[in-house]
Amino acid sequence: MVGRGAQGAPWRLAQIAHDLCGTPAPVVPYGPALADAVATHYDDILSLYGRDLGLRVARKHLGWYADANRADAAGRAALMRAPDTGAALALIRSVFADAAGDPAARVAA
Repeated sequence: MVGRGAQGAPWRLAQIAHDLCGTPAPVVPYGPALADAVATHYDDILSLYGRDLGLRVARKHLGWYADANRADAAGRAALMRAPDTGAALALIRSVFADAAGDPAARVAA
C-alpha cells in the first residue's frame, strides 16, 4: 500500500513515520521547491541509467509527480513527449512550479 502512495510523493514515507513514531515532519515541497526536487530526481535518473534509457525510465516518475501534484493535463502530456533532456528540464520547471492545489491537500492525497 505504501509503495503506490509514495509514487510522485517520496516524502510520504517520512510523513507516515512522523504520524506513527513522532519523527520530525518532512518538508513537503511545492512551487519552485517542488520543481527543484523533481529536476534533481530527473538528473539523478539520467546519471544512473544513462541518457537513452534514463529518458524512458524518467517518464514514469514524471507522470507520477504530475498526477500527485495535480499538474494540468497539457503540461503532463508535454512532459511525456519531451524529446531531450533540455526540453524536459524546462518543462519540469514550468509545470511543477505552477502545479495546482495547496500543499495541505497534497499531503492528504
